[in-house]
This record gives sequence, C-alpha cells and structure tokens, in this order.
Amino acid sequence: MANTNSAAHVRVIEETPAYWRVVFDYPPFNIVDASIFEALQDLLARMNASPSLRVVVFESANPEFYLAHFDLTGKIGNIMTAVGASGLPILMDTFVRLTKSPVVSIAKIRGCVRGVSSEFVLACDMRFASRENTRLGQPEVGVGLHPGGGGTERLPHLVGRGRALEIVLGANAGSPPSTGVPSLPRRISSTTSRCRPPTGSSPPSLLLRPR
Repeated sequence: MANTNSAAHVRVIEETPAYWRVVFDYPPFNIVDASIFEALQDLLARMNASPSLRVVVFESANPEFYLAHFDLTGKIGNIMTAVGASGLPILMDTFVRLTKSPVVSIAKIRGCVRGVSSEFVLACDMRFASRENTRLGQPEVGVGLHPGGGGTERLPHLVGRGRALEIVLGANAGSPPSTGVPSLPRRISSTTSRCRPPTGSSPPSLLLRPR
C-alpha cells in the first residue's frame, strides 16, 4: 500500500521504496512561491537520503494548472538571496540539484506551465504532456530576456555581473560555466541496455542514449 506524506502544497506519495509521486496541490492556480521551493528543498533532501529510490514523478492535482508562473505579490521569502547546497540562491539551487540528482525525475504535465514552472519541468530528466490540455510558455523570451533563469538569475553568481551582462547582451555565451555541483551516477540502469534490439534484428536508425 502506498505511504502518503502530506505537506502544505506538495504531497509526496511513496508508491514503493523505488517510486514516488509528487503532487502539486496549491489552489487555485499552483502559483510558485517560497512555500513551493521550501517543499522542493525538503524533497531533494529526502531523495538524497533514500538509497532505494529510483524514480520520482511530478504531477498536479489541478487539471488546468500544472504550475503557474512565479508569485509576484511578494511571497517569495528569501529564495532569491539565501544560498543552497550548490552555492547558488535557493531558486537556482533547486533546479541545479534536481538535474544532478541520481534519482530519475519525470514531469507528468497537464495544464498551464509558465515561466519559472517551465524552468522546473526543463530541469527534470523527462517530460510527458497531455495533448488535450497543456500550455507551455516562457514570458522572458517575449521581452528579450535570457530564459530559464540563466542570464538574469544564475550567471551573475557564477561569472560576476559584468561578464554576465556581456554574455546576455552579446548572445555569445560559449561553453556554460560550471556549477560546481558534480553529477552523481544514476540509480537506474542504462537506457540503451534496456532498449537493445533483439538478436538478429536491424538496429534502429536513432538510439536513445543515456545522459
């Protein structure tokens, strides 16, 4: 039987020791604010402390909103200034640690995904979206800003404000700077080994390779 551990707006459902579901349930719009990031930080700590965990699937209890955009009413707490385990502010620390986690993360998308929510699903290893009810968007692009929390949020902390402005305004980033967070080995077997064609069959033209 699944073991349910409820938080304020993010429910963690331990279906098995190896598979968890994480449900965003923050009516009415699943607005992303400090409480969401605090819950995600707690989740990352739990994931790292669970050696048997292999896969986490993120979904929404609201069919119209997977996650809405960042809260602009002031309910952001200290996520823009406090430093996380990666040395980055909590906002970017959450995304970086998710990408580096040995646990495979999957975004099961249904509903609206905007701005910082788009950055969250892009930080996951895989994304699957409903054809009938999914709306993706990144408002930064429309006003000429670097999307994905890159030039405006992350780069100044990695290369300094002056160099960050040169990269963003000059559109010549080159190789992305290192985050200083090492990638950990996945807790799941290689995709290619599990998708190898049967003996005697012709190999596919495209192979899905591990990260």
